[in-house]
Amino acid sequence: MKPYLTLIKRNQGLSLVELMVALGISSILLLGMSTIYLDSRKTDKLGTSLARIQETGRFAINFLAKDIRMAGYQGCADPEDLQLNIIARNPPTATMFENSLRGFEVDDGTWANGTEFDNTNIEADALIGSDVIGIQGATAADTQLTGNMAPNNANIQITTNPMGFQQGDIVIIADCENADMFRITNNPSGGNITLTHAGGTNTASKLSSVYTTSASIMSFESVVYYVANTGRTNSRGDAINALYRQTDILTDTAPSNARFLREELVEGVDSMQILYGERLANGNIHYVPADEIVGADMSAVEGIRLGLLISSVERVQDANDNLSYDLPGETIAPVGAAGAVVTHAVDQRIRRDFSSTINLRNRL
Repeated sequence: MKPYLTLIKRNQGLSLVELMVALGISSILLLGMSTIYLDSRKTDKLGTSLARIQETGRFAINFLAKDIRMAGYQGCADPEDLQLNIIARNPPTATMFENSLRGFEVDDGTWANGTEFDNTNIEADALIGSDVIGIQGATAADTQLTGNMAPNNANIQITTNPMGFQQGDIVIIADCENADMFRITNNPSGGNITLTHAGGTNTASKLSSVYTTSASIMSFESVVYYVANTGRTNSRGDAINALYRQTDILTDTAPSNARFLREELVEGVDSMQILYGERLANGNIHYVPADEIVGADMSAVEGIRLGLLISSVERVQDANDNLSYDLPGETIAPVGAAGAVVTHAVDQRIRRDFSSTINLRNRL
């Protein structure tokens, strides 16, 4: 009977003290696991936000740099030595060399007065304190003529239509000695594709030169980059800003909201600051804001210093961001800082600044 009595005694369970000790140890372990999980989650959010900021900064800088470098491009013709002959009606430029690069300081809601953006959405949407840059030029992609163009001929023939030319589009035809801009007046189609440039939508039906197979036919682009509020907020109600591109679709009408196509490129861009490197008479390059260009003549600009302030979409750090960020020509300070001209919100979002110097290939 003794083995049986021993077995009964061993099955009596835990005492209250043993149970309390077990619960205490379990609570400590559970608390430790919860802390590790929450810290890991916070670290993961922080790392993800930093990676997103880096990706956003690199993409935005590279995207802008690509267009800025090509400002004023018109094939192998030097835009400084060869004036583009413009016969297109309602053209986006009168002299492409001077207007291929334009900069605007958005000091208030009337920054676009006297420009084609006056009383359009961009004038109201562009973020106060940020900059706006306009770029014009031909695309790098082109197509060639099928043969010599006869004198006084109001049309040209091309081999293929990779750019998808349509009636009303503005195009540039150029070789190394001549360049013309005209509107297409027909609907290009068929095998040997014809592009006509008759009067009506052009101020003349004849080009300035008889082009040969060495000439290139290119699309013309006029774009503007700016920072604006997206109208969206994050989970804490903070406003989200973004970098936008506005493209002139070049319709044969006066500029209006209907003439511009607006695209959001990447969110998280809070400010864009730009300095313009103008060539002085002594040969030196002097970097200044757009409103300090000598005589407001952008044709002397040969380089750009571009700066962007990028923020995380969500609040991911414990302390408020009270740092100041130095961008080209401007310091972005926290709201409430003494003497601050351009500011950023004071919250728990992460911010980083990105800068790059870009040479204008068609100005050097």
